[in-house]
Amino acid sequence: MKIRTPMAAALIGASLLATLPLAAIAQNDVLVETFTATTYLNGGIGKTEEDLMHRVAKEFPLRIIFSEHKDGEFLADIPVVIADAHGNPVFELPKAGPMLDVMLPNGKYRVSARYKGLTEAHEVTLDGKGGKDVYFHWKGKPKT
Repeated sequence: MKIRTPMAAALIGASLLATLPLAAIAQNDVLVETFTATTYLNGGIGKTEEDLMHRVAKEFPLRIIFSEHKDGEFLADIPVVIADAHGNPVFELPKAGPMLDVMLPNGKYRVSARYKGLTEAHEVTLDGKGGKDVYFHWKGKPKT
C-alpha cells in the first residue's frame, strides 16, 4: 500500500472500521469472525511519502528500511516475511519498501527480506519501550 492520501484520513478510516459495532455488521445471519490482522504502512517513494513515513514512524514499533550499494539507494518491491519466536509467519508482504512500518505486539521476531537472490535476516525484540529500526542493506553481488 503506497501512501497517497493524508495519514490522518487513513488512520481515521482504520479507527472507524475497528470501532464499528458488530451488530451493524452481523445482520441476517452473517458470520462474523475475528482473525489476526496487522496494521502497516508501506511506501516512502518520493520526498512527500518519505517525509510522511518519517512523521508517523514513532507510532509503529517496527520500522524497516531497504537500500543497496555504498550510497544507500532506496529499494522497493522487496519480499518480506516476519516470523514469531516459533518460526510461524505473522506478516508477509511481497512488495515492500523502501520504507515499511509494522504494528506488532511485543515479542521476538525474525525479519527476512530478499533482493536479487540474496536473503538477509534480522532478529528483533519488541518490548514496548520505543520502536526498533531494522535496516536491510545489500552491498554484494547476487549469488547465482
